[in-house]
Amino acid sequence: MAKIFKPQTKVKQRKHKSTARQMADFTGVVQHYDHEGKGIIRTEQGHIAFVPGVMAGERVRVRPKTYTDKIIHGSALNILEPSSERIQAKCGHFGTCGGCQLQYMSSAQQVAIKQEALDTLFKKQLSLADIPWQPTLSGADWGYRRTARLAIWFDKADMLTLGFRQPGSKQIVDIEACPILAEKLMPKVLAIKPVLLTLSHNRKITHIQVFQLEHQSYMILRTLGQISQEDKNQLQVFARSHQCSLLLEYDKHQFESLWPQQATETEHNPAILNYQLDDLTFEFQPQNFIQINQSVNEQMVQQALDWLALKPEDRVLDLFSGVGNFTLPLAKRVKEVMAVEGVNDMVTRLKQNAILNGLENVTAHQADLSQLEEKRKPKWLKPIDKLLLDPARDGAFAVVKKIPLLAPKQILYVSCNPATMARDLKHLLSADYRLTKIGLLNMFPHTSHVEAMALLEK
Repeated sequence: MAKIFKPQTKVKQRKHKSTARQMADFTGVVQHYDHEGKGIIRTEQGHIAFVPGVMAGERVRVRPKTYTDKIIHGSALNILEPSSERIQAKCGHFGTCGGCQLQYMSSAQQVAIKQEALDTLFKKQLSLADIPWQPTLSGADWGYRRTARLAIWFDKADMLTLGFRQPGSKQIVDIEACPILAEKLMPKVLAIKPVLLTLSHNRKITHIQVFQLEHQSYMILRTLGQISQEDKNQLQVFARSHQCSLLLEYDKHQFESLWPQQATETEHNPAILNYQLDDLTFEFQPQNFIQINQSVNEQMVQQALDWLALKPEDRVLDLFSGVGNFTLPLAKRVKEVMAVEGVNDMVTRLKQNAILNGLENVTAHQADLSQLEEKRKPKWLKPIDKLLLDPARDGAFAVVKKIPLLAPKQILYVSCNPATMARDLKHLLSADYRLTKIGLLNMFPHTSHVEAMALLEK
């Protein structure tokens, strides 16, 4: 998935939204969940309240935050009668850090409620009596995150805070441990803190981005301008002793490699990282999107290949192609893949990745297919057999409306937002496609994020 097209049709916002200062706190019992794991409570006045951090069956005291004439979004003040299934959160920063909101549930229960909520959503939005659910794809519950971005703050007393944002706040939580981060990364994050305190230009460093890719760790320090050579020397000593590739990032994604020194074609911009998938190498830059969960990503790509039942003579269109996460594995198995991406740098990167892997049947294009017309198609756009799309959270409604003009026999839709996915699938079903398979992708355990994959066929 990469952000490409901005849909012309957005999810409508309700009018008369209020700060709810005049609405009193209330008590209610959680009945079930929405697709983000929020508890749903029906009030005596007929409102439907969405409350995070609560479990079905719990009696809760709720403070409204915003509301309309029908909907309340609130927070739990007190859990008066807790569920017997509530568990102790593993992370010591739970509740203050803005991530991993569902740690009070078991992993199995998290998946179950997401599945049930999606089933309800799709049955309602798609007017289907039965949803053809397939087994959920899951990996490790902990240590699954191979990349993260941490914020840095120095206060007036030169005390250093390094960590993630608090929920709904710009305040930073000083992180001492992160159980979802790849195991090799957290020790390096903790080890660089005393080094940062000794730097003469440490206040210029605002963020740290870390990657764990196969057998190599990377750390990228975002800086507001140059730092001294003495500071660089200290950072080089740190990187060498911890065997961690270290780069500085300046404005406009300009990078300087501190360790190890690079003397290749990337000398002018050394921040070229890579990951492996399907015996392929994918090069990317830190600002490019990659899937953070390596295990589930591998399963997801394999499932896409299996569901599409690819044939050597197939011609496939891959929309929102990014650096080629789906494109290149598809190209190993079919006659031709046409990849479409809206960011020119990503198009260039995809072309280079195809060359790197010796794939001559890939063409990459910067295009907006929401402007497609029956009698005016791009010259490069050949008749296709199958189509894959993996849009950003806004979905791809403007593009989806044009898909029937391309008449693919199969459409594989990968989504990180069930609400926009349901909207887009509804349009495709009205264009005489039928939903034959759909499955949950447990890409982000312990969070409210939900991803899914659907297959539609003529």
